Amino acid sequence: ERREQMALLAFDVLDKDKSGVVDVDDIVGMYNVEGNLEVLSGKKTKNQVLREFLDTFDCGEKDGKVTPSEFKRYYANISASVDLDDYFELMIRN
Repeated sequence: ERREQMALLAFDVLDKDKSGVVDVDDIVGMYNVEGNLEVLSGKKTKNQVLREFLDTFDCGEKDGKVTPSEFKRYYANISASVDLDDYFELMIRN
């Protein structure tokens, strides 16, 4: 299915080290937390905020590692609320 392929393409972009899982090390350069209010106030470290972001995609055990299967499940849930394939693709690409 087109949507599943798009989700896997996005996963491949995030998986910088091509280990087959996305972890904090993969997203550290892609998600800027410098301006996060909790980081600025000292309530949370940059790593904690990155981990929380990663946990968004971690549909299984929150172990800090997102597998392709977990990533596809996350996007399957998002996909259910998007009628048009083209719009879903636009969301994934952005």
